[in-house]
Amino acid sequence: MKHLDCLDLSGNKITDVPDGVGKLQVVELNLNQNQIRLMSDELATCQRLKTLRLEENCLQSISPVILKDSTVSLLAFEGNLFDSKDLMKAEGYSQYMERYTATKKKMY
Repeated sequence: MKHLDCLDLSGNKITDVPDGVGKLQVVELNLNQNQIRLMSDELATCQRLKTLRLEENCLQSISPVILKDSTVSLLAFEGNLFDSKDLMKAEGYSQYMERYTATKKKMY
């Protein structure tokens, strides 16, 4: 698992982020189309995690720890119980946007 770059757990009816995922060195984690209600702060410890896909779950918000302290620079969250306006008001949103903007600048 040391060389695993992408982990796709979409469509599995998962209700919580599986224990131990934070210890993986993945670059992309796809948890779309599950039934996740709470975000695990453990994901902030994924040192290589850049893309976190959480679309179509049951989340009411994104953890401030993920927004502030993680390396995530692309967060896909559409289809949850909150929208982009709610995310913009969340603690740590400005730190997330700094990473997002820096990543976009590198692409051009």
